[in-house]
Amino acid sequence: MKLKPFLLMVCIIILGDTCFFHTLPPTMGPATISPAATLTLAVPPTFVPATAVPSPGVPSVNVLPPAATLTPAAVPSRLDTDGPYLAYLREAGNGPEIVLMDATGKGELSAPFPMELNSSLPPLLSNLLSSDGAWLAFYTGSAGPAFGQSGPDASDLTLKLMSLFNFKLLTGDNQLVTRLLSADYPANFATAASQLGVAGVTAQALRDSFVAGITQSIAWSPDGKQLAFAGQMDGLSSDLYLYDTGSQAIQRMSSGPQEVEWIDWSPDGKWILDGSVYFVGEGMTYDVYATSRDGKVTRKLLSDYQMVGGVTWINGSEFLTYQSENGPGNYGLERVNIESGRIDKIWEPSFSMFLPDLQGDWLAVFTQSGDEMNLVNLATLQKTVVTLPGRIHAFGAGSSLIAMDPGADRHFILRLDTGVDWYYLSTSGALTDSGINADLVSIAPDQQHWITMKDDLQLFSNASTRIATFALPLGMQAGDFQRIIWRPDSSGIFLVSTSGQLYALDYSTGEYELVEQYLATAGPAGLIWVH
Repeated sequence: MKLKPFLLMVCIIILGDTCFFHTLPPTMGPATISPAATLTLAVPPTFVPATAVPSPGVPSVNVLPPAATLTPAAVPSRLDTDGPYLAYLREAGNGPEIVLMDATGKGELSAPFPMELNSSLPPLLSNLLSSDGAWLAFYTGSAGPAFGQSGPDASDLTLKLMSLFNFKLLTGDNQLVTRLLSADYPANFATAASQLGVAGVTAQALRDSFVAGITQSIAWSPDGKQLAFAGQMDGLSSDLYLYDTGSQAIQRMSSGPQEVEWIDWSPDGKWILDGSVYFVGEGMTYDVYATSRDGKVTRKLLSDYQMVGGVTWINGSEFLTYQSENGPGNYGLERVNIESGRIDKIWEPSFSMFLPDLQGDWLAVFTQSGDEMNLVNLATLQKTVVTLPGRIHAFGAGSSLIAMDPGADRHFILRLDTGVDWYYLSTSGALTDSGINADLVSIAPDQQHWITMKDDLQLFSNASTRIATFALPLGMQAGDFQRIIWRPDSSGIFLVSTSGQLYALDYSTGEYELVEQYLATAGPAGLIWVH
């Protein structure tokens, strides 16, 4: 029986998904809203095969020097290709901008980002930017003060869309989707609290919860055709709504009494999750609902759940979640099946972190002490204890997981606190020196190449052949970089520096270009691929 391996790294690497581009028609006014259905309660392709281990016997190759100068490249205000595009936020003199850049780094389009970069925005740029890069969702207006703040009671919070580009040219056209607040806002909270009659659930608690979640609760469908968002247009609390970019219609998907705090889509686009609460702050608990994309089915999956917010998907119908509170920390790791409603207990004690493989077959759980790892077979829930030869980063190890060759029993690679040596770990619990000595390791989307970074960059094929060695940009060391981003076709990479700069490396010349100097340090996390 062949086991599916995967790769664990200490350094964070996030690869954006590539998606298909659809030309979308413009719209002119607010969408129409359909009533809600009846409520019924009831994570980059990566690859390192077993043979792809750097060996001292690999012939050396010439080190290609960095470019003679790394002044910012002159990037034209146009897109030169049909995609994919690297999307991110930059800090500009007149305020933040959203940027779409060709995979070569040679062309770009940018537009003013229509919101301030603050904590009221969702955590990821992919929550606001459609997967085809055509639409940017944003908010104008305000829901007024909360959390004891003073100020006028505003009721003009509005959801809008910006059409980013058409035929590679910036348009920046804005259109209204819908106003998000009811006519009686904010008096609705007092009415809601009175009708609920629940101890501790006051009008102020409901308002605080609403303001905390209303602009966080938004997510595009995986195909970029529909936008799920929270609104309070029709009831006393915020509900789940769905906007269709083709018909420009809005459908109300829920009508519960709680305030929506977050929204997420299943990877296959069949289900929409939302986490809803009565109050926010220490001790807050969520009820988590799953709603089918057509709005015909809504299921209550979790009740009074002390979660941090959000879930970890392992396939189209199952996700992992856990509870967290002061004292025990993270505990009670569970697998939830949306289709059946079944909940499996995976790991009950406290843990520092968990790492599923991309196939959803295996799970690594690190103990709170950081000196032991447990491997869980998610088919049988059988656990294998792995005692490590040294301490791992108790709160940083495994912050990235990369799948390895499914045909080899080397399921993880990890780095200990004591150095930059990386070790393979099989599901039998055996540790093997990988031969990798590096600060960063990254696997190409084509699963045929991988890169290590230490004193230089080394490019390998999956047959363990060192293809090329590149010097780092002039005056920079491995510690100056926090992330490697591959082009979707694996023909080159971008390096993200710790000081917010973006470098493009062309394999054919071995030269770097400084293509961005001012990556945004606040707001939704970007650097995602759209197409």
